[in-house]
Amino acid sequence: MDKLKAILAASLLLASPALADPLRVRLDFGGSLDRAAPDSLDAALGYASRQTLEAKARLMWQGGAGPWRIEMQTLLAYQAGDNVAFSSALAGLSPPVPPPSYFDLSADITSSANARLSLSLDRLSLSYAGGNVVLKIGRQAVTWGAGQVFNPSDIIAPFSPAAIDTAYKPGVEMLYGQYLFDNGNDIVAVLVPRRAMAGGPLDWGQSTLALRASLLLGALDGTAMLAQDRGDTLLTLSLGGPLGGAAWNVELGQWFMADGSQATNALLNISNSSALGDINITYFAEYFRNGLGVDTATPLDALPPALASRLATGQLFNVGQDFLALGAQIGVAAGATLSPVVITSLNDGSVAAKVQLAVSPTDNLDISLNASKGFGPNGTEFGGRETTAGSGTYLRPPTTISLRLSRFF
Repeated sequence: MDKLKAILAASLLLASPALADPLRVRLDFGGSLDRAAPDSLDAALGYASRQTLEAKARLMWQGGAGPWRIEMQTLLAYQAGDNVAFSSALAGLSPPVPPPSYFDLSADITSSANARLSLSLDRLSLSYAGGNVVLKIGRQAVTWGAGQVFNPSDIIAPFSPAAIDTAYKPGVEMLYGQYLFDNGNDIVAVLVPRRAMAGGPLDWGQSTLALRASLLLGALDGTAMLAQDRGDTLLTLSLGGPLGGAAWNVELGQWFMADGSQATNALLNISNSSALGDINITYFAEYFRNGLGVDTATPLDALPPALASRLATGQLFNVGQDFLALGAQIGVAAGATLSPVVITSLNDGSVAAKVQLAVSPTDNLDISLNASKGFGPNGTEFGGRETTAGSGTYLRPPTTISLRLSRFF
């Protein structure tokens, strides 16, 4: 209750008349239908068919003077339907994982088995930008990587390849520093402190410390990152540039695990754009090698600890090893874009397909219709991996249809 009062106080400050002019608001309304196969884990838990409604209100404010800036965002979220109980049932099957951020700045206003109304302080930071230096402390978000679908080097609260709404990453407590060189290069240092368990002391073994440099090499863009993340070490190198009218990126990542094992990630993509009459099309192809992945015969309860840990913390989303993603953004009409994406497991031939129709009738209103489905036999990446050998129960993506409306003020 004290935490809820503190978040409410911050929200009232954000919405006070003194801050009315710079205040921005985003409202989201949506609903989804999910249908899973009879032999899926969803069905085993009693949620083969699910219907869910959602509503969100995000209040955003930025202010400051000179080189100093303050950013604050609160998020009021309501969810009602089967996915509320289904999420709780899934959480009960897995051991607790370390919290993603140092402070828990979310609280339930009211909750029941099938409905939840929560309030969270998603951004609260103070920054200084003067000369060649940028410093920022507090709850914030950072995004790294050059992937179109997969982003293995985005180790701080990344989005899933299946994510629909990617407008705002979840905020985490962070110390951020950047130095900008006069030649266009820069170097960034980030510290994300975490606890091993909610309410526990600071645990450096669960924290993230990263140093990342961006380099301009003629017509090429390069990056290098060295990170200590949740007890493991990651080194990544990437390079990208033009290829005729197209653009390409290559990224290599080497994991050095605390247990002495190693794993190599690889990412390669190429993108281009063209026009077909009045229709503008941007398209891409992307290959991802998941060095932590395992073959298709491995059930979920036999995954290596390093892979299971990254899945539990939301830093990886696929169990397999090799993936090919093909996608496009097609301007079908003024203010309307059709975006199909197909992800294929090169190890077993299973496929995940999703498509989004995004329409913007006005500058401050967005409407999106989304559909996704997995294809493949039992025992495959997108057809469903067996939870336990011989169980006959598979974790597979359900067939999903969703609609979302976003209004900006």
